[in-house]
Amino acid sequence: MSITSSFYSGLSGLDNHATAMQVIGDNLSNVQTTGFKSNSAHFEDVLGVSLTGVSGGNQTGAGTEISSVDANFIQGSLATTGVGTDVAINGKGFFAVKDSNSSELFYTRAGHFSFDNQGYYVNTNGFRVQGYLYDSNGANLIENLSDIQINQNSMIPPKVTGLVNMVLNLDASESSKIWDPLNPSGTCSFSTALTIYDSLGQSHQIQVYFTKTADQTWDFHAEIDGGDTQGGTPGTLVDYGSGTINFDATGKLTTAMPINFYTGAITFANGSTPPTTQIDFTTTTQYGSPSAIQKLTQDGYTAGSISSVSIDGEGNLVASYTNGTRKKIARLTLTDFPNLNGLARKGGTLYQATTTSGDPLYNKPGVGGMGEVSASMLEESNVDMAAEFIKMIVIQRGYQANTKVITTTDDMLNQLINMR
Repeated sequence: MSITSSFYSGLSGLDNHATAMQVIGDNLSNVQTTGFKSNSAHFEDVLGVSLTGVSGGNQTGAGTEISSVDANFIQGSLATTGVGTDVAINGKGFFAVKDSNSSELFYTRAGHFSFDNQGYYVNTNGFRVQGYLYDSNGANLIENLSDIQINQNSMIPPKVTGLVNMVLNLDASESSKIWDPLNPSGTCSFSTALTIYDSLGQSHQIQVYFTKTADQTWDFHAEIDGGDTQGGTPGTLVDYGSGTINFDATGKLTTAMPINFYTGAITFANGSTPPTTQIDFTTTTQYGSPSAIQKLTQDGYTAGSISSVSIDGEGNLVASYTNGTRKKIARLTLTDFPNLNGLARKGGTLYQATTTSGDPLYNKPGVGGMGEVSASMLEESNVDMAAEFIKMIVIQRGYQANTKVITTTDDMLNQLINMR
């Protein structure tokens, strides 16, 4: 091997140390980039020629080259943003996003997402986040990878009241009375109000009066204002329903539940008929304490439109409606690969699958070894500034050493040329 070969060995050192410095510079420039993964340049030697024979001890190298630039996929710190559509992965996995123009799939750890003007859940490039969609009832998950879209103007239909749950204590010390619908306040022992919903989603106020008629026996009378019924008179009560409940000597309810709540014969002012509603007094008691309501719920609601969208710990996008209901719309999908270092870096914190990475493995957050998701948070860059500066010093020294090889070789050639 000639002396001039050391020029090329030194040159390879300069080129590859410059590449390594470029990798460090790229890392440091992305120290604030959401979801960025630092990279490291790995060197390998270049075999030269055999001086004599084939013995390994007689072989010399011809410099160096970059064998690979690998990403470091360790977890970055999570930072709170307060933005409900931001999401971070705590653990393994990538978000899947799709370019709607080319249908290409990309993968990223950067979860700074938002909704575009068509309701699609997208990243900063406008690529659509992928996930599994729920059915129209928000109950069953359809596990086909799809674009996540939420129509912000959609409405959820009303639900009629089918069941009322009421828990109260009725004062055992009350005296027996005879109910008089013309004097409800004077002939009842206790009363409470509740709201029910008809098939149109319109609410109706019902007043329920409780009258003790005998020991351990109470009647209830549900009344509605006549102005809310066809043919009724505002301010005059109309019978909505009635029934009887019984207790044993210890104050425990003995009547089988539920029982019919609507037993009247009315039509609401809007033309709809009252729903076939039942009422459940289970755990209601008759103790010698003042009558008091303890629990009151009903399962109906009016129509509602979306007021907000949130993401829960399982990666579900949950829509909250103006009527107080919540419905699951979609569930985020996380992706893993057999060989992460085989992913092709595409810029914008995006990666793409290759034959080297292997086929993508899709799963739900927290399932199959995938990480958990955290809403209103983003994963910060995992660049370690201190480590990068130490690498920079080492690379700089290596670069200087290779320049010294070139200048020394030049001095040797100069001496050779000047020999007499």
